[in-house]
Amino acid sequence: MTDLSRFAVNQITTRNWSLPEAIEGYARHGVAGIGVWIDYLDAVGTKAAARHIRDAGLFVPCLCTSAWVNLADRSAYETALAENRRRIDAAAAIGAPCLVVVPGGLAAGEKNLESARARVEDALATLLPYARQAGVALGLEPLHPMYAGDRSCLNTFAQCLDLCATLGEGTGLVADVYHCWWDPEFEAGLRRAGPERILSFHLCDWLVPTRDLYQDRGMVGDGVIDIARYRQILDDIAYDGPLEIEIFSKRDWWQRDCEETTRISIERCAPFVAPRQTGGPV
Repeated sequence: MTDLSRFAVNQITTRNWSLPEAIEGYARHGVAGIGVWIDYLDAVGTKAAARHIRDAGLFVPCLCTSAWVNLADRSAYETALAENRRRIDAAAAIGAPCLVVVPGGLAAGEKNLESARARVEDALATLLPYARQAGVALGLEPLHPMYAGDRSCLNTFAQCLDLCATLGEGTGLVADVYHCWWDPEFEAGLRRAGPERILSFHLCDWLVPTRDLYQDRGMVGDGVIDIARYRQILDDIAYDGPLEIEIFSKRDWWQRDCEETTRISIERCAPFVAPRQTGGPV
C-alpha cells in the first residue's frame, strides 16, 4: 500500500471543488494533506475551514498565496502589507506553517527589475517580524522568468535562497519543479538549501508543447521534467518535508471530474512521495 503521509494535493489542482469538497475528497482518497488557497478559504471562513481540516485529519503544507507587495503607490503598498498580515493570521489559524510568497512583477509603468526586487525585499523585511510572531514562515517561491513582468520578480532558486539568507529566520523556499527545472543552478541550490530551508516541494510536469504558459501544466509523468532525479536529490539532503502536487490546467485537468484528477494525481505521484529511506535512496 502506498504511504501518502508526506503527500498533499494543492487544491488548485481540483479547481472546481470548493474547499469543503476538496477536504472531503482528498481525505476520501487517502491523501494526507491539502494546500489551501486564500480565495477558497475566505469563501467558507477561517474558523470553519480550520475545524473541517482538523476533523478530516489533513495537514496543511502551505497557504497560497501572499498579496502582491510590489506596488509603487504608497497607499496601495500599505494596504497590501495589511492584507498580508491578515493572510499570515489565516495561515496560522488553519495550521499552515508557510505562506507562499508571490510578490508581483514590475509596478505599473516600471522597467527596472532591480528596483522592483529591492521593494520586495523591503516589504518582506517589514512583514517578517509579524510572521515570526505568528509562527508562519514566508515561503519564497521562485517563479519561471516568463512571470517576471507581471507576477513575480523572484525568478531563480539562487536568488530566492540569497534573499532568505539576507532576511534570516522565518523564511524558506517553496520549490516548484515547473518553475525551476530549467535552471542550471536548481540542483546545486537544493543541496545548498538543505532540508531546513525547503518548506514544501511542488510536483507537476512541463508539457512539450506547452499550449498556455500560465495554465497548461502537465500531470506528473506527462512531460519532460526528471522528477525522479529531484526526488533523489531531496533524499540525498535528508529532506523529509511535504511533497505537493499543484497543477494549473485549463485545457485538460480542470475540465475533468475532480475525483478522477485526485485519483490520477495519487497514482502518478506515488513513486515520488514515499517516506525517505534513512538507509539509502528510495
